[in-house]
Amino acid sequence: MEEVYTGLRKSIEQYISLNEEEWQQIRTCWKPFHYHKNTVITSVGQVEKYFYYVHEGLIRGFFEKNGTEHNMGFTYNGEYSGVYDSFIFQRPSDWSLETLADSSGVRISYHQLEMLYSKVPILKEWTFRFNRQVMFGLGIFIRSLLADSAEEKFERLMSQSPHIIQIVPQKHLASYLGMTPETFSRMRKKWAQ
Repeated sequence: MEEVYTGLRKSIEQYISLNEEEWQQIRTCWKPFHYHKNTVITSVGQVEKYFYYVHEGLIRGFFEKNGTEHNMGFTYNGEYSGVYDSFIFQRPSDWSLETLADSSGVRISYHQLEMLYSKVPILKEWTFRFNRQVMFGLGIFIRSLLADSAEEKFERLMSQSPHIIQIVPQKHLASYLGMTPETFSRMRKKWAQ
C-alpha cells in the first residue's frame, strides 16, 4: 500500500511542493479502493462522491445514446479518475464510470477534499493547476474531435499514447476516436507496417 501513496504524492507534487506535515494530512484523507473488472463505479444520475487515484487498473468514462456507447476517455496506472464534473459541482452525472480491468488505488471524498482546503491551503493551488491541465487536454480533444480526420486522430493517439493499444480493447478505442471498429482495425494494420 505504501507504493500507492508514494505514487499519489509524486503525482500531487508535479504541481505543488508539500512539507511532511501537509503530506500526512492529505494522506490520511485518501482511502484505499478496489473494484473488480466490469464494475460500474458511477452511473448516470448518481452524484460522484469520490475522486480516484488509480494505482493499477483500467477505467473508462462513457455515455450511451440511442443504444450506442460513446467512450470519453480512459484512466490507468498513475492517473486520476472519476466523473469529475459531477464531483466538483456535486450534481448528478450524465455519464458513467466503469472498470475495464480489476482496478485499485486510493480515493478522496468531496467532503474530505473540502475540509483539506482549510487545513492545507496549498491544496487549492494544486486543484487550480490540475484543473488548468484538464482544460488544456479537453481543448486539444475537442479540436481533434471537430477538425481532424480519422487518420489524424489515430496517429495522434499512437504518437501520444502508443501503449494504450495494448491495454484498452479495440472497440473502446474506436469509439473514443469516433470511428467504427473496422476503420480502427484498418488503421492499426496500416500503422503496424
